[in-house]
Amino acid sequence: MYHFKFLAVFFLFVSCSKSNNKPVNTCNQIIEAFDPHPYGALGPPTAIFTYDDQGRVIKVKGQLLNQASYTYYNDSIVLNATDINGVDIGTTYYLDNQHRITGSKFYNSEYTYNADGYMIYCKLPYGNNGQITGFTPKLLSYTNGNLTEVSTTDPNAVPQKISIGYYNEPDQDLMGYNSPLYASEILGDRNSFFLVKAGFFGKQSKNLLKTLDWNSVYYPPGTVIYANDSTGRIISEQDGFSFKYRCP
Repeated sequence: MYHFKFLAVFFLFVSCSKSNNKPVNTCNQIIEAFDPHPYGALGPPTAIFTYDDQGRVIKVKGQLLNQASYTYYNDSIVLNATDINGVDIGTTYYLDNQHRITGSKFYNSEYTYNADGYMIYCKLPYGNNGQITGFTPKLLSYTNGNLTEVSTTDPNAVPQKISIGYYNEPDQDLMGYNSPLYASEILGDRNSFFLVKAGFFGKQSKNLLKTLDWNSVYYPPGTVIYANDSTGRIISEQDGFSFKYRCP
């Protein structure tokens, strides 16, 4: 698989999921995730997951002092977390009446959804040295249930358009690591993309992510290649992330 270099750095951890009455297949829960290694060797896990009896992630242990725990309310999700140096990086995510994230306590991000439940617009902050100096609007377009394009009306933003392609097979959500929302930088950190599987950012693409084209000379297009185990579960991405499930 093509390893997108811009995905190599992460800031913090998050987890969440809506309450539901569906049986939880704990055997297929991802319990450890591993970041790409420059020499191909598998190092220690960079995320260790703990779930509740509803299948929701309630704790994530990262490297050094990086860790997080999550409390779920009807109108919000409270994250208590520290970074690798032990600095507080907690926040609160605000939910609409469909339990979708519309914004957060910090950074003033905004997310909007259509009548079908897909995210169609967001406003993302940018700045320098921790200071927010402006916001970039993002427009999301879908084809046959898949997010196929992310564009912006900001003439100074790079890239102006991202095109996304898919395999002709169902999506396997890998705790958000292969989410098109993450790959297109709509959700740029693990605080956000660990929430994807639970539906907190609306309905997700129905097919498995395959290609990403930034339509820019700065980033060449790439293809994601997966490796599966004997049951068909994705266990790694070529030159990318690897995953360990509760059951072999």
